Amino acid sequence: MAAETFNTWPDLVIDGGRLAATEWSPRLSGRECVAAMLRRDPDAVVLRVVAFDGHRRGLAPGGLGA
Repeated sequence: MAAETFNTWPDLVIDGGRLAATEWSPRLSGRECVAAMLRRDPDAVVLRVVAFDGHRRGLAPGGLGA
């Protein structure tokens, strides 16, 4: 199973629509996935991460931080 982050962006937080999913290596932890997403796109708001070490939810508007 691949690890995944689910995110949105600041101007779309109140939209309530679907979250963008990004797949990562299954060897990455949730923290590593969030850090990689924020390196790739610092404006992203990561609201959920699923990895081998569990499932975490962040609260809007801030989301999860590395």
